[in-house]
Amino acid sequence: MDYGCGPGFFTVPLAKVASRTIAVDVSPRMLDIAASNARKSGATIELLRTDGTEIKLEDGTVDLIFLNHVFHEIADRSRVLGEFLRIMKRSGRLAIVERTRGGLFAWAPGPPIIDQAHVVQELERAGFTLAETIPHGNDSIVIGKKL
Repeated sequence: MDYGCGPGFFTVPLAKVASRTIAVDVSPRMLDIAASNARKSGATIELLRTDGTEIKLEDGTVDLIFLNHVFHEIADRSRVLGEFLRIMKRSGRLAIVERTRGGLFAWAPGPPIIDQAHVVQELERAGFTLAETIPHGNDSIVIGKKL
């Protein structure tokens, strides 16, 4: 699942290697664009419009949930993370990419800086176990797992 998929920048490559890929966004326009981009590249994706507080998928059906610069935008993180746990298979992974460090130019546009420790704390509070954190430029990839 690509949560907060936007135009499908990551959804399409994921769909080319996964047996099932779900593009999730709150914006119908972004889902339309993601679907169009998937069709153009020959990828098959499912579309799901939700803010994450109620995800209409069966329990234990998702292996991986991926968020790229979206976590900081989630208003009700505890509820959304609870939904992620519910739909995730045992030993599933949650991969959150967020900007955790400043760049050379602090005024440059882009996602806000969010404290990596805060992301980890919220994951653990929701019931995930931290698998690892990976620095990537000004970002961190925080990977949680469901036991």
